[in-house]
Amino acid sequence: MEKFYITPKGGLKIRFQGAADFGNVYKFMKLWLEDRGFADEKSLETKYTERRFGERKNLEIHWKGVHKISNYVSYHIEVTFLLLGISETEVQIGDIKRKLDKGDFELKIIGHIQYGTKDWEQYSFIDKIYYNLIMRKRLDDYKYDFYTVLYKFVDFIKERFGLRG
Repeated sequence: MEKFYITPKGGLKIRFQGAADFGNVYKFMKLWLEDRGFADEKSLETKYTERRFGERKNLEIHWKGVHKISNYVSYHIEVTFLLLGISETEVQIGDIKRKLDKGDFELKIIGHIQYGTKDWEQYSFIDKIYYNLIMRKRLDDYKYDFYTVLYKFVDFIKERFGLRG
C-alpha cells in the first residue's frame, strides 16, 4: 500500500478567531463529506474530547473519511478540529439576536490517495504489472480529481466561517 499526499503532510490549516455558528459549520461540513461519499452517518468521527473551564470549553474532534474509487485506489481525508476558549455569546444580526460560539477555531485538513490495497498484496507480481502499465497513467487523473475535491471542501469551510469576501 502506498500513499500519495495531496496536501502537505502537516495538512492545510484554517484558523478563525471570533464568533461563528460552529454547530452549523460542523453539520454542513459533515453533510458535504457524506454527499461526496467520504462517510456515512456513523463512520466519520473517530475522536471527540471536550474540556470545560468555567464558562469556556476546549474541543478536539477528529474525523477520518474514505472514498473508495476501486479495489486499488481510495481517497482519504482527515479533519482535526481544535477549538480553544469557546463560549456562547449573543450577536445582533439585523433585527435578530443569535447565539454564536466565540473563540479560537483551528481546522487541519489532510488528504491523501492510497493505492495498492491489502487485496492486492498477495499478487505482488500482478500488482507491479498493473501499476506500471495502467495505474501510473490513471494516478495523475486521480490526483487532479482529489485535489479539486479537497480544495473545494476547504473553500466551503472558509465560506462558512466568513473568510471569503
